[in-house]
Amino acid sequence: MEIQSGTAAPEFTLAAHNSEQKVSLASFKGRPVVVAFLPFAFTGG
Repeated sequence: MEIQSGTAAPEFTLAAHNSEQKVSLASFKGRPVVVAFLPFAFTGG
């Protein structure tokens, strides 16, 4: 799914990278957020 710059992102919840906690986009409402998706295990292919 591609989202254009300035468009509101859909609601989602993901596991935090360093714990068993879940992080929801809604918990950041009203604050600037940068979401980055990185390749699995930083592999090239």
